[in-house]
Amino acid sequence: MKKPLLKIILAMLILTLWIFLGGCAAETEISAVNTEDIPLMIDVSPDDWFYRYVMTGLRFGLIEDVDDGRFEPDRNVTRAEFITMLGRLHEYGNETIGTPGVGEIYTHYLDWAVETGLIQSNVHGDLMPNAYITREQMAMIVFRYIEAFELRAYFASYWGVGTALFSDYHDMSYSARGPIEFLRVRLLVCDTPGSLFRPRDYTTRAEALEILVRICSAVYDLKHPMGH
Repeated sequence: MKKPLLKIILAMLILTLWIFLGGCAAETEISAVNTEDIPLMIDVSPDDWFYRYVMTGLRFGLIEDVDDGRFEPDRNVTRAEFITMLGRLHEYGNETIGTPGVGEIYTHYLDWAVETGLIQSNVHGDLMPNAYITREQMAMIVFRYIEAFELRAYFASYWGVGTALFSDYHDMSYSARGPIEFLRVRLLVCDTPGSLFRPRDYTTRAEALEILVRICSAVYDLKHPMGH
């Protein structure tokens, strides 16, 4: 066989091998990306008002699916559940809280919340982890978190955006009015006359996630909180 012909055949073999290996590498890289899909929840639809909060909450690691791939948006949140979501929010940009895997899933988050002054026990010394949390209690914990970790500056530009008070302002506990006002102006933006905050109602999972995702959006995405 003549040398020029041999060189051509070798060049073609090398080119074929390079294309094959390159193609395999590209396919492997794409497959690796596709394995990182956000899990789908069968009770969450793109048409739901809370869809964006669920998807963002999953991205930040605030929530996990409950059972059988469900989010259960309308289920009331317990104190332990809310503190766990808030603790995961804090862990996103900070160190891991406590020692995961010791005791109940929420134990180290409750200890952290007590140490940082976010929650208190009742007169009997009970943290009441399984008690449902009201909307005004949620507001007070969120406000304490923002104050404790000096996050107020992230929301300074929102001052004065909202003007209309919630029409059930006088139904709120006196100590909760300041925190709720903070949320109204900086995280909820209430401008509609007659809007209700429903301070004594229990907080649903969707409502809790909305507030926490708005905080994540302002602090970590460096953009205005998302509206409906």
